Amino acid sequence: MGLSLSLLSKLGIPGVSSMYTDQIYDRFFKGKNIKEFQEFHTAFIDLCKSFNDVMPGKHFGAPTIEKVEDFYERWKKITDEKERREQLITFVKDEVKEYKTDDNAVIMAGLIVPAAAVMVKNTAQNVPPVKQFKLHLVPNFVFVPTITMLALAGVQLVQASKKSHS
Repeated sequence: MGLSLSLLSKLGIPGVSSMYTDQIYDRFFKGKNIKEFQEFHTAFIDLCKSFNDVMPGKHFGAPTIEKVEDFYERWKKITDEKERREQLITFVKDEVKEYKTDDNAVIMAGLIVPAAAVMVKNTAQNVPPVKQFKLHLVPNFVFVPTITMLALAGVQLVQASKKSHS
């Protein structure tokens, strides 16, 4: 389910790529009377949002509005439905990029944080400013997974922040 279209076609699964691309076109573009760029752009953003919702762990970024608008100007001149479908699928494959995460940072956080959480909890009993939080009352089976999940979320937020600035 989480495999991208290109990976499925590289694995040589016959018909899978065309099956998904036909569904993409049919769901977001076929039967809609798209006459203006705003209508096309809305359908295209819905397509990218759907990719992000369906693909677990993978997220896809839409191309710039200028690229979409340029493509739309060429696409609206095509009258043949089959050619429109092919042009749209080619555009999606070329311009919609997968955001890659730094798997090493996630793995390192997942390995280091649980041990660090236990050490922090045990040493917090001896540090007066932290002692007031009474961490010793929280069981390890609740504390460690909670801190680990927060740390993994933090890693993801830092990575997302870096992507938005680049």
